[in-house]
Amino acid sequence: MLHIRNLCKNFGALKATDDVSLSVDRGTIHALIGPNGAGKTTLISQLSGYMQPSSGAITFDGQDLLSIPAHKRPHIGLVRSFQITSVFPELTVLDNVCLVLQSMQGQARSIFRIAAADRLERDEAREILTRVGLVDQADSVTGSLAHGQKRQVEIAMALAAKPKLLLLDEPMAGMGAEESRHLMTLLDNLRASVTMLLVEHDMDVVFGLADKVSVLVYGQMVASDTPENIRNNQDVQKAYLGGHNLHTEAKEC
Repeated sequence: MLHIRNLCKNFGALKATDDVSLSVDRGTIHALIGPNGAGKTTLISQLSGYMQPSSGAITFDGQDLLSIPAHKRPHIGLVRSFQITSVFPELTVLDNVCLVLQSMQGQARSIFRIAAADRLERDEAREILTRVGLVDQADSVTGSLAHGQKRQVEIAMALAAKPKLLLLDEPMAGMGAEESRHLMTLLDNLRASVTMLLVEHDMDVVFGLADKVSVLVYGQMVASDTPENIRNNQDVQKAYLGGHNLHTEAKEC
């Protein structure tokens, strides 16, 4: 579904993305890991269109992605969920999802008339909230929810855009252990309907969800393999954890 070839992003002399090539297969959860400052978010930003590469090529679902502006990429099925929760806290959970449905249908003027959303649209929003386990909170003000529930709302909003590929930038950030387990189960349940590229520091989540893991260090792709092979890769352990075992040190990541 996604093919990145020889991608480079330079900030002066700094090579934030250094000749990166990566393929994400349709119907998989592909994890992207690496130490802080490795260039993971920079790579995701180039995929979503918020940064332009210095050179290289990206093909998404058979299309030249770099020829498509950022605001049109969700309309071809490439949707990003941000590291920092991005919801409308003053609106209800249902209205947050309805906003995305309206936006994807090109109803820009109706964004400010949420109460006028038709029944079919609201029924679709409730179906999405059922998928993420939040239908009972549909009429709650989003700002009153716990952090983990706000993440669920964000996932629901992403699903409302009908993604083919969902870019998840540290979805577990700021979560406790129980919240992380809950969101991990949610993402696992969604794998049958949407392909995911997951940036995550929690190794329990990575090895519990990913079909394939790619490792980025100082802007370079040092390995891309199955979770088990990545776990036992000595070069990855040295680059990522100073030689410590990825499994035993998972919680520290």
